[in-house]
Amino acid sequence: MTNTYIRNATWAPTGERFDLRLAPGHSQVVPELGGLTICDAEIRPAGEMSIPARARIIDAEGKLILPALFDLHAKVEIEGRSKRESVTRTGQAAVQGGVWGMLVQPTAGFMFDNSAALDSFREAVGQRSAAEMVPAGCISLGMKGEQQAPYNTLAARGIRILSDAGERPGNLLMLHRAMKYVAELGLTLAIRGDVPSITANTCLHPGTTSYKLGLHGTPACAEEIGIEIIIRLAQDAGCKLHIQTVSTAEGVEIIRRAKAAGSQITAEVALHHLLYTHEDVGDYDTNYKTLPPLRDKADTEALLAGVKDGTIDCIVSDHTPCTDFAKKQDFPSAPQGMCVLDHFLPTLYTRLVKPGKLSWAELVRACCTAPCTIALPDVIDPAEPEGMPLLLFDPEATTEVSEASLPCGTCNTPLLGQILSGSVTLPLQ
Repeated sequence: MTNTYIRNATWAPTGERFDLRLAPGHSQVVPELGGLTICDAEIRPAGEMSIPARARIIDAEGKLILPALFDLHAKVEIEGRSKRESVTRTGQAAVQGGVWGMLVQPTAGFMFDNSAALDSFREAVGQRSAAEMVPAGCISLGMKGEQQAPYNTLAARGIRILSDAGERPGNLLMLHRAMKYVAELGLTLAIRGDVPSITANTCLHPGTTSYKLGLHGTPACAEEIGIEIIIRLAQDAGCKLHIQTVSTAEGVEIIRRAKAAGSQITAEVALHHLLYTHEDVGDYDTNYKTLPPLRDKADTEALLAGVKDGTIDCIVSDHTPCTDFAKKQDFPSAPQGMCVLDHFLPTLYTRLVKPGKLSWAELVRACCTAPCTIALPDVIDPAEPEGMPLLLFDPEATTEVSEASLPCGTCNTPLLGQILSGSVTLPLQ
């Protein structure tokens, strides 16, 4: 085996240029992303490394190197697909989108509330997935919100985060007791702010679009009250709390105040809540139906500001593949969610980094180091992003979003037919 050299590389978070020498047998954490980690490499300033004539050389001129992303919120199950095919397709989508690993939310088909379900899923991932998939255990049995899952068993099987995905347990007494229990086990609860009795049978942000289309609105105050409730419960229980898919400006302010007061909380925003508003729904376009719903422009701006100042720790995909048949139903009946993983990094670059709304350093923090801090503190040292799997990104390339370029197997994305800036390159396949 010979050494591989990458020359003229630019480290995206800082803009520094360097050459790397990768020794034979370097880490194969994520083979599909080249298994690259800077800790395996000899590093010299660009142009200062002596490279043998017969060495394998990757010229990274004009390309960027950055840590591959970790997505803290994704769903794997694809309706009509087998579990193993769902795992395979989602793994392929993640690698194409620059994501080396993800926290997988429980679903009806992947109900992580018992050891057998965890074993079956991990076996499928080990055999079928090109990306790492970390399951989030259920908060309640069957995600029904009434009876606690066996937390000690889940913790013993390596579970570190518990979530009922998009559902907030309606039984607050059970939730409070659950928080006390998981606090003793050192686990984190991941919950979305919601008051189910207010948001039942709603599907769109209340505003001009909902009035025009005659659809019941989902009040922003329901999410904000829900965030206040779970924060207060977690404070009393001494529980680590991760707030999922924040979508409102006031939600950001509530979290900012709670963090300033010393609460053990982290928070995330879905990429689509930074890019779109309820006005994009147009004439009942179900590809823009999400949970929580898309909000106002002022909310997107406040959410982005929250990412930049660290109030919102993570940007997530909230990847939710849905079949064409399901999305072609009437708006209230169609499922919520977008498929995002397939083009995650090019979308981040095109819509946020390239226009100057987010720096590369901020993107790496929100999409790599912070998610790893929350999900994988015992596996990867988030203070050493240079030790994480890496990827090459070509900012001058383009990526066309077409049915053929969606390995996840579904087309429920408003990006379909668009051309994005940038492309993930896989240098050592």
